[in-house]
Amino acid sequence: MNIREDAAKYYDLQNNATDDVPFYKARICSPQARILELGCGTGRVMLQLADQCGFIHGIDASPAMLDVCRDKLNRAELPPGRAAISEGDITNFQMDARFDLIIAPFRVLQNLETDVEVKGFMDGIARHLAQGGKAILNTFRPNRSPEELIHTWCNRDEHFDGESELPDGSRLVRCTRYARLQSNPLILFPELIYRRYSAAGALEDEAVLKIAMRCWYPDALEKLVTDSGFRTIGRWGGYRGESWNEGPELVIEFTQAS
Repeated sequence: MNIREDAAKYYDLQNNATDDVPFYKARICSPQARILELGCGTGRVMLQLADQCGFIHGIDASPAMLDVCRDKLNRAELPPGRAAISEGDITNFQMDARFDLIIAPFRVLQNLETDVEVKGFMDGIARHLAQGGKAILNTFRPNRSPEELIHTWCNRDEHFDGESELPDGSRLVRCTRYARLQSNPLILFPELIYRRYSAAGALEDEAVLKIAMRCWYPDALEKLVTDSGFRTIGRWGGYRGESWNEGPELVIEFTQAS
């Protein structure tokens, strides 16, 4: 997902309430662990894991998001060789390295629309996971049947998600517009809209982030993992230990099958 610069500058404000970082920190096996983050974006997770591992590498397809991440890394003044980022396709990448932990936080898997992309993504994990290493994927848990979701999505107009006050006194209002729908596989294509208003209430800026959200039901997600040659070692319904297939998320941890 190649996010444009005008939306990248607001992305962290949309996702700053995600409570997944402690979960990922708890799964770092040692202070020397090597971590690969697929779809690292602005470095929201990466920066907070960097001081608890030996090395972390992030890959993302969006130059605009990586610019934000690079600026954060520079300001963090991490030890030399602790963190690196690269622009790349997470469905088709090759590195001369293996990693103890591979993660794709905040529903990165759902951005992959086709089975070819999903297979390339899983194959990349298999090529780069160290012996005995672990990988973690996350999607949201659909709370309705496909038919009910389609009906709900097709009957939703633009809706208000929330707002934030910015340091200069302006306001950032966040909305979602449901642009289109694909039924097989089931994918929603929402548009996240960021509107910045001055302290006086005048619209000063609008940025639109177009994304894909492919739906993964619990059985299908676990089947993807096992069919890709892995063995499930943990699964949760959220980052606070909620039960699988009961919480708001699907979080699955896996390793090599043999």
